[in-house]
Amino acid sequence: MTISVEILQKLPIVMISMSRWDGDFSSAAWSLAKTFAKNQPVIYVDYPYTLLDYWRERKSPAVLRRKQRLLYGRNPIEPLPQFGAKLYALTPPLMIPINWLPNGTVYSILAKWNDRRLMRSITKGLNALNAKECLFFNSFNPLYLTSLPKDFPAKAFIYQSRDNIRALEPYLRKHGAREEIVAVKNAFLSIVTSRQLQADLTELSGMTVDYLPNAADFDTFRKAYEEDLPQPAELSDIPHPIIGYTGNICHRSDYDLLAAICAGHPDKHIVMVGPRNHWNSTQIDLDAIPNLHFVGPKPLERLPEFLAHFDVLILPFLCNEITKSIYPLKINEYLASGKPVVATPFSQDILSFDGLIRLEKDHQAFVSAISEELAGDSPSKRLERNSCASKNTWDDRVAQIWHLLETRIKRFHSGKAQELS
Repeated sequence: MTISVEILQKLPIVMISMSRWDGDFSSAAWSLAKTFAKNQPVIYVDYPYTLLDYWRERKSPAVLRRKQRLLYGRNPIEPLPQFGAKLYALTPPLMIPINWLPNGTVYSILAKWNDRRLMRSITKGLNALNAKECLFFNSFNPLYLTSLPKDFPAKAFIYQSRDNIRALEPYLRKHGAREEIVAVKNAFLSIVTSRQLQADLTELSGMTVDYLPNAADFDTFRKAYEEDLPQPAELSDIPHPIIGYTGNICHRSDYDLLAAICAGHPDKHIVMVGPRNHWNSTQIDLDAIPNLHFVGPKPLERLPEFLAHFDVLILPFLCNEITKSIYPLKINEYLASGKPVVATPFSQDILSFDGLIRLEKDHQAFVSAISEELAGDSPSKRLERNSCASKNTWDDRVAQIWHLLETRIKRFHSGKAQELS
């Protein structure tokens, strides 16, 4: 196999993940895709809909937009010029729902059928770009293409893990925990977003796994620090001080802590920006809390408007097996805004920001820290936070990926030379 970074940088990148380009919240995969697309074509593959997904969501705008592609596989590739001249979305045809099956022969046969169906759709997308090969990048989708068919048109395979799948919901970990190890073993380069994931996957796979933390779209989020952005209409009736949060509102959140913040700061308002997926994670009636407000998910491009008008930002995550493997996307987005941040010490990665942000595990200490950080904020501290975020950009991460690939390629060629000697 002849391979070099120079060759890979001339090929289209095909990226699959567990999110869709027009989903409810930003993802590391989508951010990386947009960044890679500054220099080479990128085909971002939608997380496949199964027949069951299609039936359940058949009236949703997202499915209606994709209907012809889902049902008939027509023109699967769609240019996305609003995000980049070299960025494309690919909608695969419908897949067979197989996650309910136990591991075994039937599951294996149908999984391979789904993978080949997905591969054919990717090949169509490459043909539309007059390309015969690609750099394949699986960004945390352990349910598809963890083992590539022999005729898959990939020059190299990168696998990225972004969460501890072994601690996530049963649906995903049922087959995903096993298949993720398959992906790590098959990939030319395996990368993870947290130190805990690096340790776990290195031990479980016996392979070399490299650390590549998440980052931020700094040029977008610096606007909250540098510019006088208009107040979002969603905040027009909410008085200051405002305690803000952006991101998924889900199983990672500590809802007892959130309730304690609301109770401990009756003079302040807490605003949550993001999709609400907390229904099975708490018995607290969050809608009954008078100073807690949900404004729904917003496009990434609008988040700086909210950060600019928040007074302090929070990351009220649980400290458990799930969160100890998280390097949250939002930490560098928060820091780019220059605003003070209070978080729980949920992972080794968040601890690396100690000194720039306030870390408190005890609920009452967390509540007190919000007032203290507000009172102690200053222009110099805001500049320091913003400067830290400027060193953690997606451009930096893409450069690091190319460096990791170059290092791995040198080891590969060195190993081949030793075999021949």
